[in-house]
Formats: sequence, structure tokens, C-alpha cells
Amino acid sequence: MSLTAQPTVVLAGESVSDRQSLIAKLQNTLWSQSLSFDFLCPQSPLALVDMPSQAKYLLWKNPTKASAQTDQDDWRRQLHELQRPYQTLHADSEQVLQQAVFALVNGKDSTLSRPQLASRWQDLCECCADPSCEQRLFGRLLQS
Repeated sequence: MSLTAQPTVVLAGESVSDRQSLIAKLQNTLWSQSLSFDFLCPQSPLALVDMPSQAKYLLWKNPTKASAQTDQDDWRRQLHELQRPYQTLHADSEQVLQQAVFALVNGKDSTLSRPQLASRWQDLCECCADPSCEQRLFGRLLQS
């Protein structure tokens, strides 16, 4: 029997109890799609030193909570100091599950992927850096 390593996710930001609750919900949601991750929930920003550098880091900021901005600043400062790339989840307790699933699955599972949004710009554009706009531009150039 071969064991495959599960991707590791470090969830930082909000209170430990809020993050543990989110992890439980994430595990249930992902397990229903046969996806599995190892989740780590550090107690403080200083504990990030002991987290694996190759993990996926998610930093949760709940805009509806009156948590101290300095706490968020401490998490960000430590992540930057350790040079750990991270993705921010800026959502309340209801929306954060969906954002976290999108961040973890990232198009790998069509049932859990983020819905595609239609681009609003419909004209030719040479410098907006929107990939879909650029594809339309080059598609039109190839057709002509």
C-alpha cells in the first residue's frame, strides 16, 4: 500500500477557535469530494516559524469582527519575514468556507471551482493585462 503525501495547509489569522471551526467545515466539504489536506493551525504569528515552508498559507481576516488590526499586521509581518507566500481570505464566517475551498481547489475539481465571471470590457485593449481580454485581442488579430 503506497501512501501519498497530502497537501499541507496552514490557516492563520482569526482566533484559534474560529480557525479550528473552519478547518472542521473544510475537511467535511473536501472529504465529500474525496479531497484531503493536512491542516495546521498555529497559535500565534511566532509559531509560523515551525510550520512547513512548502505548505499553502491562508490568512483569514473577518471584516465583520472588531478584531485588532495589529493582530492581522503581526500575522502578515511574520509571513513576509519568513518569505511565505499566502492567500488572504477576506470574508465573514459564512463566506469564508467558500473562499477557502476556492483557494485550495483552484480549478482542480470542477464541482468546487470558482465560477467564471464574464469580462466587462468588450473592446480591443492593448495594455489592461486582463488575460481574457488579451486572448480576445489576439484571437481577433488571428482571424483578420
